[in-house]
Amino acid sequence: MEDSPWLRVLPKVALLVLALSALVLAADETTTPLGKPINVQPSQYWDGKDGPWSTFRIEVGDPPQQIRVLPASSQSSSWLVLPEACAVSRDAQCTDHRGKTYKRNESSTWKEFGSYNLNTFLQQRLGLNGDGLYGYEKVTLGWAGDGLPSVDGVLVAGMVSDDFYLGSLALSPRPNNFTDFNNPIPSLMRLLRNASTPIPSSSWSYTAGSHNLAPKVFGSLVLGGYDSTRFEPNNVVFPFGADISLEFQVAIQEITTNVTDKPLLSTGIISYIDTLVPDIWLPNRTCALFEEAFGLVWDTETELYLLNDELHESLLEKNPTVEFKVGPQLTGDAVTISLPYFNWYQTATTALTGNKSGLYFPLKRAANETQYVLGRTFLQSAYLSADYGRNSFNLSQALYPSSSTSANVLPIFEPRNHTQPPGGQNSDSGGSSKLSTGAIAGIAVGAVVVVALIAALIIFLLRRKRAKKVEETHELADTDMQHSATHEVPGEDLKYEVGDGLRHEVTGDSSHRIELSAVGKHEKPLEMEAMPREIYEMEAIEAKTPVELEGEGHVHEKSPGMASVTPAASVAYTEDDETPLSPQSLPRGQDMYR
Repeated sequence: MEDSPWLRVLPKVALLVLALSALVLAADETTTPLGKPINVQPSQYWDGKDGPWSTFRIEVGDPPQQIRVLPASSQSSSWLVLPEACAVSRDAQCTDHRGKTYKRNESSTWKEFGSYNLNTFLQQRLGLNGDGLYGYEKVTLGWAGDGLPSVDGVLVAGMVSDDFYLGSLALSPRPNNFTDFNNPIPSLMRLLRNASTPIPSSSWSYTAGSHNLAPKVFGSLVLGGYDSTRFEPNNVVFPFGADISLEFQVAIQEITTNVTDKPLLSTGIISYIDTLVPDIWLPNRTCALFEEAFGLVWDTETELYLLNDELHESLLEKNPTVEFKVGPQLTGDAVTISLPYFNWYQTATTALTGNKSGLYFPLKRAANETQYVLGRTFLQSAYLSADYGRNSFNLSQALYPSSSTSANVLPIFEPRNHTQPPGGQNSDSGGSSKLSTGAIAGIAVGAVVVVALIAALIIFLLRRKRAKKVEETHELADTDMQHSATHEVPGEDLKYEVGDGLRHEVTGDSSHRIELSAVGKHEKPLEMEAMPREIYEMEAIEAKTPVELEGEGHVHEKSPGMASVTPAASVAYTEDDETPLSPQSLPRGQDMYR
């Protein structure tokens, strides 16, 4: 018995599936097209007039100029300190204290755009503003040797404002708009997302680090992902605020401390997180409760809570902790962020106070509810992950891993890739190994390919089987008729007809319309006469059943009722079924192309 075609084909299909699986697993071991997050390296410096703060390193222009910057959570353009800002400064080390200045005249890639106000929608509520000289420039994340990408044509703003002492790296993926909304300029995050080696999404994660911790812990900034070693995960999801300029909106439900039983917040308030603001701004009543609990004194000249040595030593001994219970709403789900005292004392330089320097408590009195802001002081103890694909963010308690602990940077993919959000607990995270999103996507593609190949194989075998069945039917009929007994009506001879056999159409195997030529001009195909019929007289003892022979050169129009077929898809059919036949050759002298 002849082997079934399936038995010969199925092993090949199995080998194909194994090969595709191997390719998927191999691809999963390398960087996938879904992108790779960027772990922006800290500069190893502590900068600023009101910190100091852990900054991050970038290079700007060509030849590259090394700049130290802070992240800007609400900005779509990066800000750079211009040399003019230090021209009238009394600080001999102004350039270094401000994270280095950007010399646009020394860069061959600077292209000026124009002078505009800095986008300070939230910051101006706190009295912080400035102007910027905008232009396009080349920006490299990290310094030489970090192996991080460079992006051309990034919108930056040179500034001289003292309100923003350090430059900043724009984190918002929203486009920049100036005179109207008809010509948006893409942000740095959007350019990174659209790069040949993209980040997995326009998301980012940040924590400020801690200067006063021993040993010091630098900040962490990841574009397109997060570092799982820097926070305690939770399941609280914060939706973005309705105003895109106030996206990081939180409800402060409670504020408590371990040095008193009295709550520091009498009623819940709505506040906003911003990385360009150094302090924490709270209602006057809350500030008064802080003064009572910690012995703080407000300095009217500097408008700061200055810390003298005696008070500072007393607080170090008490080691108070302040807990902020924050959630998406004033009631309901919430996460508690604990701020130990070592994150509550900062250093004010003369650039901030004007004539004195020393430690201060970074708490500010808000004049109204629009000034309730949680700045970098809060982000020393909090880890912020912004997920623009899901229009939400996560806020978690920050961790301070030892210097020997390697970062564990993980991607935040767009929602269609079904990736676990960074702040959520993974129910299967107990050390088990799971397929990555890249592997799952590869397996899905491989499965589709295999199904398509199997479907094509089935169609091929069915058509071949049908064609073979038709062929066998004709052969059996011919054999039976040749060997069957013959009966004649007396006086009549058997007659055979030649040339009136199966009908064929010329197929269209290309995109050209196929017509038969008609002596110098193109006309519709004409029906040609069949070969002349002749009558053959056979001896009775050798009589055979009439057999219809295939005619040569016959071109027939399609039978009525068959749907029209375009020339590029036409095939020849038998009259009793729709099995495609092989294309027939045209008679000599006829051209099949126009």
